[in-house]
Amino acid sequence: MAEGQCRPRLSRNRLRDRQRRPKFIRIARELHVDAQLKEAAMRTLYRQIATCIACLAFAAPSVAETVGSMTAYQTDIIRNDGEAMNVGAGVELGDQLRSNITGLGMLVFRDESSAKIGPNTSLTIDEFVYNPGSRSGKIDIRMNSGLARFYGGQVSKGGDMQVATPHMVLGARGGIIEVLVIAGQTVGILRAGRMTCMMNGRKLVITNPGHACTSDNDKLLTGYGGIDAFPILDSIERIAGTGLPGEPGPGLDVSAICASALGNSLKACKSTDGALPGVAMEFPDSPTPPAGSGVDDEDDDCFPDCR
Repeated sequence: MAEGQCRPRLSRNRLRDRQRRPKFIRIARELHVDAQLKEAAMRTLYRQIATCIACLAFAAPSVAETVGSMTAYQTDIIRNDGEAMNVGAGVELGDQLRSNITGLGMLVFRDESSAKIGPNTSLTIDEFVYNPGSRSGKIDIRMNSGLARFYGGQVSKGGDMQVATPHMVLGARGGIIEVLVIAGQTVGILRAGRMTCMMNGRKLVITNPGHACTSDNDKLLTGYGGIDAFPILDSIERIAGTGLPGEPGPGLDVSAICASALGNSLKACKSTDGALPGVAMEFPDSPTPPAGSGVDDEDDDCFPDCR
C-alpha cells in the first residue's frame, strides 16, 4: 500500500469473523485435547479389562489333560478319590491309580506306550508330554507299591519312559520292563530293549533280557531275575491266585523270582519262622520317592555289557 493511502475499511461481516477466529481456534484446540484425553482413558480401560480377563483365566480351574485310557481290567482299579475305572475310561495327568488284591488293568497312552497294572499296585501319572509330529516327549510315572509291566511307545524310542519308586528310578528305552515294589525294596527286570537303573548318583544300564537290578538299602545290585518272573502279568484274564474274575485271591505269587539268583538278595524272599518265602505277598503302600534320587551321567555302568 502506497504511503499516504488509507487502509480499506473491512466489512462488518469480515471484521466479525476475524474477531471470532481466536475463539474458534481455542475451541478446536480444547476439543482436540479432550479427544486425546478420552483416547488415553479408553486405552487405560482396555488394559484394565485385559488384565481382569487374564486374572480370571488363571483363577479358573484348568481342564485336566487326558493322556490315555483304560483298555482292559479285572476286579477293582480305582482313581484318586475312589472312582472305579472301567474299560474306555480316560486317564488324566496327575491321576493316582490303585488296584486291589485281585486287580489287573491295562492302560494305553497317547504315544502308544502302555502299562499293565498288577495286584495291590499304586501308581501316579506325574508327567506326560508328547509331540506327535516329532514323536518325542517325556513320560514320568511314580510307583509307590505293587507290580507293573511297562511297554515303551513312541516317546521311549528317542528318550526314556521313567518310573520312579521310593528307592530308585528306572527307564525303559524302546522295550519292556517289569517293576516290583515290595518290602522296602524295588526290583526292575528287563524283558526287551534296554533298561536304566538309577540310584544315589549311580546309573546302571541293562541290555540282556531277564537280567534285573534291585535296591538293597543304599546299594544297587544286579542279577538274573528270570525272563518270566511275574507270569500273572502275561494275561489280563488271570487273577492273583485264582482263575475266576472277581474272586478274592491270596495275593501275588512271587515264588518265581524268589527261586532265582536275584531272590537271595530280596528281603521279601527271606524265610520267616521256618515258613517258605515267596508264596503270597501283600503290598503296603510305600512313601513317596525321596528327593535327589536321580542319575549321575558321569558314573555309568553297563550290565552285563553296553551296546
